[in-house]
Amino acid sequence: MIERYLPLGEEYIPNDIYLDCNSQQIMMITGPNMSGKSALLRQTALTVIMAQMGSFVPAESCKIGVVDKIFTRVGASDNISSGESTFMVEMNETSSIMNNLSENSLILLDEIGRGTSTYDGISIAWAIATYLHEHPKYHPKTMFATHYHELNQMTDQFKRIKNFNVSVKEMNKQILFLRKLTAGGSEHSFGIHVAKVAGMPDKIVSDAEEMLVQLENKSSDSGVKTSVVKKEKSDGEPQLSFFQLDDPVLSEIRSQIENLDINSLTPVEALLKLNEIKKMVGG
Repeated sequence: MIERYLPLGEEYIPNDIYLDCNSQQIMMITGPNMSGKSALLRQTALTVIMAQMGSFVPAESCKIGVVDKIFTRVGASDNISSGESTFMVEMNETSSIMNNLSENSLILLDEIGRGTSTYDGISIAWAIATYLHEHPKYHPKTMFATHYHELNQMTDQFKRIKNFNVSVKEMNKQILFLRKLTAGGSEHSFGIHVAKVAGMPDKIVSDAEEMLVQLENKSSDSGVKTSVVKKEKSDGEPQLSFFQLDDPVLSEIRSQIENLDINSLTPVEALLKLNEIKKMVGG
């Protein structure tokens, strides 16, 4: 369907998708805005639906088993009549997915966590990907598109999470979208470039570029690391490096975390526990 609306002479770029429950359960897909991440999710969903109904599919070849459920969390909208914000709608839909998935499900998640603060969003997205990977009963096939490049680190800790990116090429401060899915994570979103393409006033674009440089320099000067989770070993036991254990509040938080049964927590219960811990530290 996308191919039908392309400008004359522009070809649709095909991509291969491979998912299985044993080695590549979760595809963590990063890439710039407008690069085609959402299109990949949609084409996968449509192809699977067509295959399940016995139709021809737009592929050179495919091997698709029985898929009993297709779950999607794509787009952003609020529910004014129910008093629900965009983020609340996102969490409700994601919670429904987490509580109804099966071994033969296909899960497509697009920009989970973007409706809240950066650190909250990264934490929620990380926890959801972990839940899907570590689920005690099921290993549903999942495509997880995100701008949180920190999630690329998950492949170091979880063997069935693999990083992919929709590639681009930089030429003379211009971005060429290649639309090709390649192995490995992406490190940039090029959001300012997209704002420029959209016709944003030059003053706003230049101010945004200047602010980006300042923020990146500040992050570098203060020694802020992009790593979300850092594990250190001492005497064979993992240590959480961000805890100062001489602080009684943080000691209590650590105690609560150690006593959590992660496998029995629902996503909503996990969010409530996170909010409780946030209040304990004065957040």
